[in-house]
Amino acid sequence: MTTAEVVLAIAWLAVTAYALFGGADFGAGMWDLLAGGARGGAAQRRLIEHVIGPVWEANHVWVIFVVVVLWTGFPTTFASVFSTMYLPLTAAAVGIILRGSGFAFRKVVDELPLRRLFGATFAAHP
Repeated sequence: MTTAEVVLAIAWLAVTAYALFGGADFGAGMWDLLAGGARGGAAQRRLIEHVIGPVWEANHVWVIFVVVVLWTGFPTTFASVFSTMYLPLTAAAVGIILRGSGFAFRKVVDELPLRRLFGATFAAHP
């Protein structure tokens, strides 16, 4: 195997890990969205927070790992692609940040309108 093939194999495994572990993350967002009203869905939302709490932030570490691997393995191609795709990649990063923030902030607010806002931000898929 060449060095390029090894780098691509590592990136492929990391993207696969993100897809597998991220499925729970995004599935929880959809479940949260469809859980019901503020009172009726409260128990389900607490369960979602409990179950996904340990892994929700770690999922995106796989994306960062892939970016670093590709940057290290193919610096010229990386520079070309990431400078060309700057706007969509920035939009994806902002979406990931907002979604994670919505999940974290919803746990610490008590006002229903803010809980709904942060819950909707979490449920929205980037």
